[in-house]
Amino acid sequence: MKKHNLIKWVVGAFVVLGTASAYAQTGDAASTESATLSSAPSAKETRKANRLLEKQVRRALVRVKGLDSGSVVVIATGSVVTLGGSVPDTGQIPMAVSTAQRVTGVSEVHNSLTIKARGQ
Repeated sequence: MKKHNLIKWVVGAFVVLGTASAYAQTGDAASTESATLSSAPSAKETRKANRLLEKQVRRALVRVKGLDSGSVVVIATGSVVTLGGSVPDTGQIPMAVSTAQRVTGVSEVHNSLTIKARGQ
């Protein structure tokens, strides 16, 4: 009987000690973890920022005189913009790339534009 009581007491002591140390860790660890998680943008926020940058680049392309941007596709990933689709002549490719580079928030432009005459 004494052995059984001793085992209960030892198990109880381990539970109490384990709970106390776990409780002590949650204060600093939880605040550090939540601060780290809150500083990183969520996937939803990242997609929203990408769509906004794409819209700003498309708006800038439409405003360029002599650039037919109707078939140009803009894809933003972070601050990197990819221009795809087609333009009617080779002279419009550098116009599109330089315009995209001048948009605030764009750090790099990848050019995947092709030449395709109107009506093709």
